[in-house]
Amino acid sequence: MSNNSMVVPLMAPVKDAWTAGSGFLARISGELFLVTTAHIGDRELAPRAEWSLWPDSIYLADTVEVDQEDNLPKRIASFELFTEDSDARRIPLFKYHLRQDRPGRIADIILLPIPPDHPVAELYSDFDLPANIGDHEVGAAVTMLGRKVSTFPSLVVTPGFTTMQAGPLRFMIPEGEEGDSGGPVTNGRGQLLGMNVGSHENLPSQAMLMSPETIVAVASAVEGVAEDWPEFKTETT
Repeated sequence: MSNNSMVVPLMAPVKDAWTAGSGFLARISGELFLVTTAHIGDRELAPRAEWSLWPDSIYLADTVEVDQEDNLPKRIASFELFTEDSDARRIPLFKYHLRQDRPGRIADIILLPIPPDHPVAELYSDFDLPANIGDHEVGAAVTMLGRKVSTFPSLVVTPGFTTMQAGPLRFMIPEGEEGDSGGPVTNGRGQLLGMNVGSHENLPSQAMLMSPETIVAVASAVEGVAEDWPEFKTETT
């Protein structure tokens, strides 16, 4: 599949403005998901599981057409994030993982189930997981794919190399830019090595990735608990 077909351009309403970012599609056990960061919904380094702070929906942006009213990329489809229970409480439609080290916070990844007739399923390719998971090899050449805010919704392809792995996280050089978050990182065989989530405060010059194993784990999460969430175990050379 082409690089452009791998990265979904996303927009989210934030107060009286819009923010932009990246996502991609993954097919796990036959079910199609939109994979992106949780901070597209809650603009925090450690996104909160306080659903009233999140927007109702995020949106698929067109890569060519512009909305005549606000001169921003045209929003061509929506992804609803919540439903309501009988007590009018917001219930996430997306899969997520509650952090054990930060009560009330979630890991910076969400998976939103996508129906087969949604426009994004026709416009973008998907990674078949776990079949298309690439091995983490320190020093290996990789490609970061993202829709940077500075050039949104255009795709930017950034070459780099992997450094270390720590539990659910992988790292690479160089670091990404705003908007790269949510985009995939691939190896030379087109296999998925992780999802860009920004950078770590202790490694500001590197991009931090959620590993493919975390994506597969979150796909089976129930009420915020992903049983197979990888444990921290640092591996370097």
